[in-house]
Amino acid sequence: MACGRQTVMDETRRRRPLAVDSKAESASPIGSEKFGCITERGYMVVPSGLDSQCLCELGGLLDTSHPGERNLLDVPVIRRLARSRAIRSVMEPVMGSNCFAVRGVLFNKTGVANWKVAWHQDCVIAVAEPKEVPGWGPWSIKAGVHHVRPNSDLMSNMMAIRIHVDECGTDNGPLRVLPGSHTRGFLSDTQIQDWPKENAIACTARRGDAVLMRPLLLHSSSAAKAPSSRRIVHLEFAAEELPDGVRWRDQV
Repeated sequence: MACGRQTVMDETRRRRPLAVDSKAESASPIGSEKFGCITERGYMVVPSGLDSQCLCELGGLLDTSHPGERNLLDVPVIRRLARSRAIRSVMEPVMGSNCFAVRGVLFNKTGVANWKVAWHQDCVIAVAEPKEVPGWGPWSIKAGVHHVRPNSDLMSNMMAIRIHVDECGTDNGPLRVLPGSHTRGFLSDTQIQDWPKENAIACTARRGDAVLMRPLLLHSSSAAKAPSSRRIVHLEFAAEELPDGVRWRDQV
C-alpha cells in the first residue's frame, strides 16, 4: 500500500463535526442467516447505514488524490465514525457489544497511484509498545507504530469493515476474496500460491456499502482499469484485551 506521510486532511477538516454524529441511521440488523454466511464464507457486503449527507461530508474530508494513509483512528472524525450507531449496528451482531476499533487505514486508487495487490492474509495488529509474548512475531514498525503477528486465534476473532466512500465497480480494482479461506489459520506462501483461485469473488460495492471481512480471509485486488478515486475507510475491530500486558495502540 502506498501510504505516504502526508495527511489526508488538514487539521481544521480533521476536527470538523460530521453528520455521523447525529444523523446516521442504523443499518439493517445482521440476522442469523447473514451471520452464518460470514462465519462460513468469511465476508459479506452490506449497507453501512451512513446516510447521503454523512457520505458527502466524509467524502469532502478525505482527499481524492491521496493514495492512502495509516493510523486513521488518529483523526477525530474517523474515531467518531467508528463509534457511530451506523457502524456499531453492523459490527455488534457479529463481534458483540463490547467490540472496539483497533486500527484504521485509508485505501484509494487513483490515476497516479494504481497498484495491484497479490493474494494475502492480514496477519498483524497495531500495539502501543513491543513486549515479548511467546509465539508472537515478527515485529515491525509501520508509519511509526509497532506491529506484530500474534497467534492465529486472535486474528481469527477479529473483523474488518471496509466503508466505501466512492462506488467501486469491476473496473475500479475491487477487493477480491476466496470464500472460506479464513478457516485454516495462518497460511504459508506456498499454501497461498496453491489455493485454487477459480472461485474468487469480486466485492463490487455501491457508494455507502460496507464489506465485512475476516482478516485471515485470502484477498487481493487488481489495478483499476478505469482509475478514479476509490476511497475506502478500513476499520479493524476486536473484542478482547491482549495478553501479557500488551496494549492495543487504539481502542475506540
